[in-house]
Amino acid sequence: MKKSVEELFQSRFSEFQQQAQTLQKKYNQVSAFRIVFFVVAIIGIVYLANARLSEIFIAVLIGSVIGFVFIIRWHQSIKQKYEHTERLATINKEELHRLNYQLHSFDTGSIYQDARHPYSGDLDVFGEHSLFQLLNRSATRKGKDYLADWLRQPAVKPEILLRQEAALELKDQLDWRQTQQAHGRQVDTTQEEIQQLLTWVSSPLAISNQRAYRVVQYVFSALTILLIIAAFALPAVHWYVPMVVILINMAIIGTTAKAAEKVHQQTNKSVSTLKAYRHMMEGVEQQSFRFAKLQSLQSRLKSNGKSASTSVKELSYILSNFDARGNMMYHLLNVIFLLDVYWLLRADRWKNRTKDHIEGWLNSMGEVEALDSIASFAFAQPDFTFPTISSERHCIRTEAMGHCLIPPQQRVDNDFAMEGRGTINIITGSNMSGKSTFLRTIGTNMVLALSGAPVCAQQFEVAVMQVFSSMRTQDSLEENVSSFYAELQRLRQLLTMLETPQLPVLFMLDEILKGTNSHDRHHGAASLIKQLGKLDASGFVSTHDLELGKLADELPKLRNYNFTSTISGDEIHFDYRLHDGVCRSFNASKLMEKMGIAIEG
Repeated sequence: MKKSVEELFQSRFSEFQQQAQTLQKKYNQVSAFRIVFFVVAIIGIVYLANARLSEIFIAVLIGSVIGFVFIIRWHQSIKQKYEHTERLATINKEELHRLNYQLHSFDTGSIYQDARHPYSGDLDVFGEHSLFQLLNRSATRKGKDYLADWLRQPAVKPEILLRQEAALELKDQLDWRQTQQAHGRQVDTTQEEIQQLLTWVSSPLAISNQRAYRVVQYVFSALTILLIIAAFALPAVHWYVPMVVILINMAIIGTTAKAAEKVHQQTNKSVSTLKAYRHMMEGVEQQSFRFAKLQSLQSRLKSNGKSASTSVKELSYILSNFDARGNMMYHLLNVIFLLDVYWLLRADRWKNRTKDHIEGWLNSMGEVEALDSIASFAFAQPDFTFPTISSERHCIRTEAMGHCLIPPQQRVDNDFAMEGRGTINIITGSNMSGKSTFLRTIGTNMVLALSGAPVCAQQFEVAVMQVFSSMRTQDSLEENVSSFYAELQRLRQLLTMLETPQLPVLFMLDEILKGTNSHDRHHGAASLIKQLGKLDASGFVSTHDLELGKLADELPKLRNYNFTSTISGDEIHFDYRLHDGVCRSFNASKLMEKMGIAIEG
């Protein structure tokens, strides 16, 4: 099945690439035709003007202008289709990279990293070769924000089920999903640009006396046109008459010039972003959805009986005209038609109607993008499964569970089951045998399951729990903190969380208290395990300290598991399988020998 998915992406990549090449050739042909048409039109117009064939001259002039405008729009249409097809080809090429775990070129989500987060640093949620890189298909910052939030905190059971339904509905809508992604990639939106647009939308109106300025704009622009025509047609009307009105127009424009310039500065980077959102919104509005989550998001894309895409299209048109203020022709027409006043009035009317809705629209589209990411991940990984969300507390039951960031040909799957408050699983094992990887396997699948995504397992049942890990504690020269103290701070964070738990806590502790002597280490670890066993928590402790396994005699809910290795000659073999009991095999000396360290007797 996995191979057929890869073949599908490869086929689509080749198909879109071929279409893009065809469109590129067509674009070049129309470009050449555009130049020829322009040259021929100029020659014809000049010839007819010199020949004084006025009627034919006017007809050819008008026809040439109309024809040239048509060719420009045709040319632009081909360019847009070419760019859209190129984006679709890139999307399918990226899917091939994900299938081969080549994630280095994708957004790492590093802006979402937080050293104090309960688990994201240890479980590779963000950063190089991370869950975020594997899942994210969002083009906009809003979409990435939603996906990051879902990966950073567990949702409640009803919300998880709604996300699963939505992802399953979108999963097989490959063309729709990739078209949405391609529209989103029309522009690389930044949080600053979006925030700048929202700040402008929520700011006070640019013109306070709307009715008066509306009357002035209509009256004086009409008067200016009439007087210019009269100056041409009537000898009695001198040119200074329309010029006086134009000077009055300039004075009127002067009262709004600062406001118009401010709007331009606040919104000039938003036009292309709005065009991308418009196409994405149209895709959602025109789609027929079956499940509640998507229907709810779709229903939010309306206000005052008007669709979000229509309103965004109107705003994009208004702001693109402000963007034209850098053009000399705009200023020439401005003194005649009072364009600054006209577009400010339209912008203010738009804000009055829509300012309370636009942020909600962007948030809805962000959620749709996050669901698109989960659905795309599910489609690309047909061997993964959507988990069952249990109502039991502290429940994990898995079959053939693996780590989703390890390629299938290298991945070793394990079964595991745990239930009940206070259950603590001690994982012992030799070096490099897979203890830490197993903890991360549990953790990453928990993160996926509680975000609404499929997991790397044949079956996976889990309760909603707060994951906490302490696996990669490091010292800090800047904060004058040793690695041992950093680990103690991390454990204090866990205990603080357990003082007022919002959810049952699932902890994963790797080689705890490794920065102190063996006696203190054992005594401290044993004390911590006993303390955790009395709280609303369950979890895993990986360790080389085999004596911790004896705590099973005191704690009835403590379970011992191990990862082992075998030595055959000079070779060390690992099976990466989870076994019952305390580990009895060791390989440190053999590993040291293989590194060239002589081991005596």
